[in-house]
Amino acid sequence: MKTVPSASNRALSGTLEKFLAPEDIVPLPSLTDEEWNAIRRVAGRALAWRFCTLRNLCVHRGWFVADALGFAWAGIYRTLLVSSIVATSYRNEGLFRAGERIQGTREFFGGGFLLPRSSAEFREIVRVVNLRHHIAGVVVADADGGYRVIDGYEADYAYVATAFIEAIRRGMAACGLPPDSPRGRALSEPVCTVLYQIAGLTGLRRVPRDLAAHERFRDAYDRHLRERPASARVQRMGREIARRIVPVTASLADETVANHIRRHFDPETAAYLFPDGTGADLETQREEWVRRHRTRKPVEAIRARSVAREAVWHRPDVAALRRAYEQAASESTDDRLIGAILLHALDAAGEDDRPLERRTIDLAAGALLIRQGESLGEMYVVLSATAPLVVLRRAEAGAETRQVATLAAPIVLGEIGMWRGQPAVATVLSREPNRLDVLVIDAERFESLKQEPGFRAATAAEVQRRLALNTSLTGSLLGDTAARTGDARLASIAQLFRYLTGDSHVALDAVIDLPDDATPVECVEALRRQVDAAIAAGGLAPDLVRYLQQVVTTIG
Repeated sequence: MKTVPSASNRALSGTLEKFLAPEDIVPLPSLTDEEWNAIRRVAGRALAWRFCTLRNLCVHRGWFVADALGFAWAGIYRTLLVSSIVATSYRNEGLFRAGERIQGTREFFGGGFLLPRSSAEFREIVRVVNLRHHIAGVVVADADGGYRVIDGYEADYAYVATAFIEAIRRGMAACGLPPDSPRGRALSEPVCTVLYQIAGLTGLRRVPRDLAAHERFRDAYDRHLRERPASARVQRMGREIARRIVPVTASLADETVANHIRRHFDPETAAYLFPDGTGADLETQREEWVRRHRTRKPVEAIRARSVAREAVWHRPDVAALRRAYEQAASESTDDRLIGAILLHALDAAGEDDRPLERRTIDLAAGALLIRQGESLGEMYVVLSATAPLVVLRRAEAGAETRQVATLAAPIVLGEIGMWRGQPAVATVLSREPNRLDVLVIDAERFESLKQEPGFRAATAAEVQRRLALNTSLTGSLLGDTAARTGDARLASIAQLFRYLTGDSHVALDAVIDLPDDATPVECVEALRRQVDAAIAAGGLAPDLVRYLQQVVTTIG
């Protein structure tokens, strides 16, 4: 394989060029619906026939596709060797949504093989997946209305498709078709095309040129995983995620948990994620998932979910949230937080169908919407405003109040104070007559919403956005001071700061006083505690103290 020079590797960290020569990388090919459907049908039928073996007919009582599903699911476990994927899932609380995580993945990849790309059902799946990835900070909105994976995450993102492809190829080998045989390679080509095309629907814009380039990328990335293994903390995170989702995937693969791991996982992944065995407790969970899935057929389930979601999209408050989200994304403002609230509304449908209250608020010139020091009884999604809003903050009692920001709709206000149950840390007012169109989340609704992982992730995402305003300078000061002094607390603060501002590649090996299963909110609280302790201990440069104080103020 032709390698890229080491100096370029540093500049291209996280991109495909770190693992592939430029001539092996091409823009994602554009396929017509007819070309896509032809490749999808050929690959799907050929794979189904390949897994129709005597073993599978006997073990799965005729439902031989279950074995193919088992190998496909093994791909998601391989991605748990990737630190950034594990860190992103934890930061956005994917750990606590095992069933939802697998259901969404099942519909996305299954729908890619089972449904036409232009079908309403598949478009709905792609729309929600893109929303989730955008909230997670993995993709950014493009000017053309689509999404593009961020550069530093490109190779990791591509490896997700790679892992699924290789898991399916191992399944072909287990069923008697060596992947490197002429027939094996002929079938691997359309499988590669389908999986990379599916990844392209959610932001991957460049891919390996062909099957041979795919294999070179696979080998280079696998070497990278072995040479730079995840920190102990991230490894424990990955193992916890695996334990939570393996009962679900085993039920879909029609195998016991132990047999699912033994047959479908590659040995390296199995040893990494389940070093001490699976545990009998997981079998009970698997049997419960079997009961849940017994009457569900994949295509029927996808269509039923799509119909139900379409009704929610048309609900007036959800439609307003969607318009605000799209506007915010186009203007690069408060889009991730609004998107997370929108996603929560979609996920909560059926459990809490009450629409959010919509209210018009008229402010006179100089009138306050939020007053610093007063407790908030509600938070607002400001859909539109006829004039800008101004944020004023007084650092301490007796100090001069100063203007710190000017806000334009759409924007979310009051969520941090509501979350912490603390008085507002700033005043928000209008300097001229202003009419606001807002969605209101009162205290009762907030108490309900804050229990949901999606809403917790929304609050953490806003903290990340605010912290990111000073990421470069504060992060550099923290890192340099921690390295120079050897202060373990500062090293912990530096990693928490980078992690919460969206850097999924941070090792998390220096974090102290935080459990491995900590939620984003607990990470924020740990950062606040450690910053307070570091300042109180003294001995820090004045510039660093000032920026650390800004961190505490920023996160409320």
